[in-house]
Order: sequence, then structure tokens, then C-alpha cells
Amino acid sequence: MVKIRGTAGQGAQTRALDISRVSGLLGIVAGLAALCGWSVLPAYVIRHLWFISQVHPNAALGFILVGFSLRLARFDGVTPWVHNACKLFRISVGLLGLLSLANIWFHLNLGIDKFIVRDPTAVMPGSMPASAALCFYLLGCALVLLSAGRSLVCLNVSLLVTIVTTATLVAGSYSLLDPRAIPPYLTMPAITALILLILSLGVVSSNTHHTLMTVMTSDSVGGTMARRLLPASILIQIALGFLRLKGQEAGWFDPAMGLVLHVVATMLLLALFIWWNATALDRIADENGRIEHAVQDTQSALLEILGHVNNAAFAHDLKGNLTFFNAAAERLFGVTAADALRKNIDYVITPQSAETARSILSRRLIGGVRRPECLVLCTSAGEQECEVLTVMMCDHKGNPAGFFSLVSPLFAGPALAAGACDMVADPVSAA
Repeated sequence: MVKIRGTAGQGAQTRALDISRVSGLLGIVAGLAALCGWSVLPAYVIRHLWFISQVHPNAALGFILVGFSLRLARFDGVTPWVHNACKLFRISVGLLGLLSLANIWFHLNLGIDKFIVRDPTAVMPGSMPASAALCFYLLGCALVLLSAGRSLVCLNVSLLVTIVTTATLVAGSYSLLDPRAIPPYLTMPAITALILLILSLGVVSSNTHHTLMTVMTSDSVGGTMARRLLPASILIQIALGFLRLKGQEAGWFDPAMGLVLHVVATMLLLALFIWWNATALDRIADENGRIEHAVQDTQSALLEILGHVNNAAFAHDLKGNLTFFNAAAERLFGVTAADALRKNIDYVITPQSAETARSILSRRLIGGVRRPECLVLCTSAGEQECEVLTVMMCDHKGNPAGFFSLVSPLFAGPALAAGACDMVADPVSAA
């Protein structure tokens, strides 16, 4: 009758898309604020506004283009104009970065730096930083690859932008202690690097079909572990690098000894954090195990009761495979439970009622009204119209796990099985 894909990862994909849309909104707001400042405010005012003075006008335009690309990604393919708009935004991001790189590396006078603000002042540098232009070019390539369905390549390119911007922020923070810590090719205003980092994470989050974001945003034990270990692996390295520079500046140890201490401290702290995380996950797993056992006991007791009711009752999973068949169902359909549990739900529903059954299950998945529906079933007496009350079964986390149906044959007209609604009122919890 119906084959329904599992929805266990649907919540994880929704959270990933929320991250993408929020990062896109941030890019739009930041870009518009900077562009408005450069277009309206005089130079002496801009000098005192740190945010605007640190964002090149072309970078602000790039933020807006990437932001709209992320915001419209969910509607891409819905209507032709949205698809064309997404394509235009994504190509424009790549061209902005490519033209800026050509202007910097090949010393071309393309006029790209005066595209928005025609009279550069001492406040605004003549060109966008090369590292920022490279990031915009890579983001444009990643967005185009995302549209083309090249998810793995898109993910790798987006992560390359994440690495570049993270390295820029770390080098910029270390330069406060040692100006030699930041190489010239990583020179980029901190606010520009931060927004580019957020936008690159938004592009990564848009790629919900890839395993990386599915694991990072899932409710599983693996997702919990990943969300705990990832911040620690980043913050521990940054903190230890800061302490190493501080110690070398104070003369406590030379660079060679600082490297040894850095490596040993990293090994020790990561090992301790992994041990602590494993202990916490063991407690979570034990608690989940107790909940699952309790749910299984409840389900077993409920199925034992339903096995002796007079109405035929059967259950099936999200793929349509029968998982429960009571004695009344054996009599109605003329098949033993052992044989029925090896079959699909198509076995008991006639082809003319298949579309109606799909509609019923779809309404149950989105929380529709629970009431009996008339279906034609393949009973032992031939095709017979029955009233079927279907409810959704959920696991201990509240995710859909299958469907339970209670059958009442219609012998005396459509109003006969009105009492069936009172027998099953709420979704059944299943392990």
C-alpha cells in the first residue's frame, strides 16, 4: 500500500537549515548596515564607527549576495524566478571575488574597488583584502556546486573558507601579543573574517544531505558527542597557543621547549576531555536504556490486551511491513499472524483503496484529526468495505515509528462502527 521513508533525521535537517537561514539573515543585515554607512555617512563619522570602517563596501555587497543565496535556498526549484534569482546571486558572489582577486594579484585597474563608493577616502583602503576576495570566490563556487547537486565538493570548498577565516581570526588575536604571528596573506579585518566564517558555516549547513551536518545536528549519542568534542578541540588549541606565546614573551621557555609543552598539554587535555565526555555519554545511554525497556514493557502489555479484543487490529512500520496481527485479524483476513508478519500492508488493502490509505497516513504524520475512514480490505470473504481507525505510533523520543489500525467491518451501513473511535484515542508509544 504505502512505503514511507523514516523521519528520524528530519529534525536534524530542520535544525541545519535553521542555522543556514539565520546565518544568511545575519549576512544581509551586516551588509546592508555597512553599505548604508558608506553611502550616507561622511568620512569623519565613518572613522569613529568601527564596524563600518572595518567592512569594505565590496565585502558588504558580498555579504548581501551570500545572505540572499542562503535565504532563498529552501525555495530553489519551487518557481522559475526563485531558481533564476538564486543562480544570479551565487554567480555574482563568485564574480565579485574573482574580479577582486584579478585586480589585486595582476594589478589591473578594473574599477571594481570604486563600484559602490566612487571616491575612496583614507578611511577605506583602496581594495578588498586578498584573503577576503578569495573567500568570496570560494563561497560563490560552493553555492554553485550546491545548486548542481555536488554536495561533497561543495562541503570541502565551504570548509576551506571556514579554515581560512578561522586561521585569520586566530592569527589576528595572537598578533596582539606578537605582531610577527600574523602573515601578510592572512591580513583581514576581524569583523569581515567573523561574518565570512558565519556565512561559510551557513553554506555547510545548507548541505543537509551530507553525513557531516546530519551527525552534528542529530539527537543521537554520536551527535551529542560531536557537539561536545568539536568546541573543545578548537578552544583548547587556541588557549594553549595563547599561553605558549605569553610564556615565550615572558622568557619562561624558548620556542623549542614551548612546542614540546604545547604538544604534551594538548594530548593531556584532550584525553581528559574525551574521558569526561565518555563518562557522561555512558550515563545518557543507561538512562535511555531504562526508558526503552519501560516503553517495551508498556508496548508488550498493550499488545497483549489488543490481541484478545473482538475487533481486528494490526500494526505496521513506516515502510509498510506488518509488525502486529491479532487473533480477530487472523479470522477477518483468513491468514495466520506468523504468515501476515512476513507481508506488507498491501496484502490487506485493495488497490482501489491504496490512495485513500496513503492520504490517511500522511494526515496522521502531520497530526491530522483521528477518525475512522472507510477502506476496502481483502478479507477472507472477499473484498469488503470496513471502517478503519488509524493512529500513529511513536518511539520514546516522540519520533514516528509506525501506525496502528483497528478494523470494524461495515455490515449495517456507515454508522455501525462509531464506537471504534472510543477504543483508541491517543498515539501508541512503541520502542
